[in-house]
Amino acid sequence: MKIKDLPDEPPKYMEGIARYMWRRIVPMLKDNSFANEMDKTLVEALCDNYFVLRSSAKSINEHGAQFEVFDYSTDSKGKVIHKELKAIKKNPAVDSLDKATKNIRAISSELGLTPQSRAELLKLGDPDDDDEDSPFGGDDDGEF
Repeated sequence: MKIKDLPDEPPKYMEGIARYMWRRIVPMLKDNSFANEMDKTLVEALCDNYFVLRSSAKSINEHGAQFEVFDYSTDSKGKVIHKELKAIKKNPAVDSLDKATKNIRAISSELGLTPQSRAELLKLGDPDDDDEDSPFGGDDDGEF
């Protein structure tokens, strides 16, 4: 059974920025890595996490990293007569952004999309890189 390449088109459920990311990432993976159809779920997760990252960043830009929570006192007619700061809370998008960033980093590493993981893949694929730098030597002449 032959392993297929990753499909050029994103899954039908993907929309917006996740679709854009698929179309951006898949050609690079096809050209520069060992990724194939078996890695489709990882690529989907990468694209979905990128969507979460962008959505979270938008929320933080619009609403800030934190927000104030107030207690209000009203009179009998419902008019606010007193407003008191109760707490300052973190925007939940901050945690979502943090988690998506960590997920993207981990998945990117698995797919060979980080500088370090690309270097590791290059080492695996370089047959000319014999054991010359090995402390045990790289030749077979039998001498020590």
